[in-house]
Amino acid sequence: MFRIRLPVVAMAACLFLSETIFAQKNISASMDVGVAKIDITPYGPIRLSGYLRWGARKVESEGVLQQLWAKAIAFGNDVQGPSVLITVDLAGVQAHMTAEIGRYISRQTKFNPEHIAICASHTHSGPDMGNSHNMYFEPLLPVDQLGRIAEYLDSLTLKLEKVALEAIKNRKPSLLSWGQGEVGFALNRRVIKNGMWVGHGKVPEGPVDHSLPLLRVTDLKGNITALFVNYACHGTTLGEDLNKTHGDWMGETQRLIEVNHPGAIALVAQGCGGDSDPDLRGKLEYTTRHGQTIANEVERLLTLPLQPLTQVPLVRFKKVRLPFDHVPDVAEFIELSKAGGAKAHNAEVYLDRMVRGIAIDSAMTYPIQSWTFGDQLTMLFLGGEVLADYSLRLKKELGANRLWINAYVNDVKAYIPSKRVIKEGGYEVEGNMYYYDHPYRFSEDIEEIIINAVHSIVPSLNKNKVSKKG
Repeated sequence: MFRIRLPVVAMAACLFLSETIFAQKNISASMDVGVAKIDITPYGPIRLSGYLRWGARKVESEGVLQQLWAKAIAFGNDVQGPSVLITVDLAGVQAHMTAEIGRYISRQTKFNPEHIAICASHTHSGPDMGNSHNMYFEPLLPVDQLGRIAEYLDSLTLKLEKVALEAIKNRKPSLLSWGQGEVGFALNRRVIKNGMWVGHGKVPEGPVDHSLPLLRVTDLKGNITALFVNYACHGTTLGEDLNKTHGDWMGETQRLIEVNHPGAIALVAQGCGGDSDPDLRGKLEYTTRHGQTIANEVERLLTLPLQPLTQVPLVRFKKVRLPFDHVPDVAEFIELSKAGGAKAHNAEVYLDRMVRGIAIDSAMTYPIQSWTFGDQLTMLFLGGEVLADYSLRLKKELGANRLWINAYVNDVKAYIPSKRVIKEGGYEVEGNMYYYDHPYRFSEDIEEIIINAVHSIVPSLNKNKVSKKG
């Protein structure tokens, strides 16, 4: 008996010793990280956020095809104060909601309210998020439908507060690393003729960001606890004819990654995909195909050496004002009210406000945030539906090898077009502004305002850029 058991005991002792040495070796390179998830699916009927009242979206949702989730990662200990990243399977969030959640967390634990980033997946098959009361181009919804949206938003805020605190509670020494791959199912959608926008379609030659950054979180033994990825492509695989809750390709990506890594939490955020759509659209099976494409690339990346991240993120936050090209006067609004459709409805709304003495703002407040993990990685968090030009320009100026850009973060209340796109016109420049309840399109100056603000809060990368020029 002893001849059988002793080798087994010795082997177990060696294994324990090797794991202990491995953990002790890695603890010096670790940081405290916690993860958590919570179901945010609306299980009753509710208006969905995508496609407004066009096509089949004239009624509330008619069931649930896939659960929606909020997932959180908390970085850092109580001495430093944690930072919390949350992904939500939603079209967007509102600034007041982000601020409220940040304040609530700060009352429960040591936390700077500005150290929160809520990244929306921008699924068009999620609940209406109320980003604009002017999104309905006809009389208001019935009170019962508005009530269900309001009740959902109230419960959502409580759930996001809960998942953030749970992630903070779950913090333990962990190892972080990151890398970048690439997938190619996003296509630019802005059709341009003679320098002007003429509609949406497939534009293979148009700008798009195909990068797929990956963040891996493991415990000290190397077991994966979270995988966070980002891709720049609209959540519009599913069309207006499907009036059921679903996470689109982002939801399928999470599901498939978690199938590959039982016990791990998969998080997906959007990049600068405001002007891109999936190549294949209109069928439920395409959401799985796109999700599988990303899941396969994740598996490939996990076989490669990833860049370790050993410093907790240094968070910087800035708000800027993005001016509108101009604010129409009474005469111009009256003329716009004759145009019909969304433009006319928007003009009527603003005329009503002018009659009641409500001031019309000349600019939109815009949040920008950076999380700098030493000199290995900087994550940018930009509000709104940001177009690809921003990602491509910033990566060129700041270095694509260590820059990760998330859009649709903390506040989503407009498309963010570049100067080039503003000159071309079209939905991402003008039409969406009526959808999002703004008086007019943005000034061409907004690109430089945003780019300069980003440079101002990413000093480590900025200095590197300057030194290279010198």
